[in-house]
Amino acid sequence: MKEKFLEIVNESGNLNSKLFSLSRIKILWALSELGEDGATARQIKNGLNIGSDGSTYSNLNALVEMGYLRMEKVRFESKENLELYVLTPAGLEEWNKIKNWFDMLVCEGE
Repeated sequence: MKEKFLEIVNESGNLNSKLFSLSRIKILWALSELGEDGATARQIKNGLNIGSDGSTYSNLNALVEMGYLRMEKVRFESKENLELYVLTPAGLEEWNKIKNWFDMLVCEGE
């Protein structure tokens, strides 16, 4: 058990500490499920129950700056351009690291 704990702690060093907020992890998870379809900020905010618009945009912008998301302007139902967020390959890779680390934590007790 002690060896497994040390493995979990050591593996955490491979993760980006800037991602460790519940909102950012939820965003990566949701966008990994949506693939190239992506989602708008409003869909992300409402679907994930993140909080205010400011909190949603702050987290989305941080993920874009880290290179984990890309933002595209799209026209939707003849309305103004909406911002669509899609997971990048780097974002998917980082999400898989986090998911594997969570799996280690969850499977630790088994």
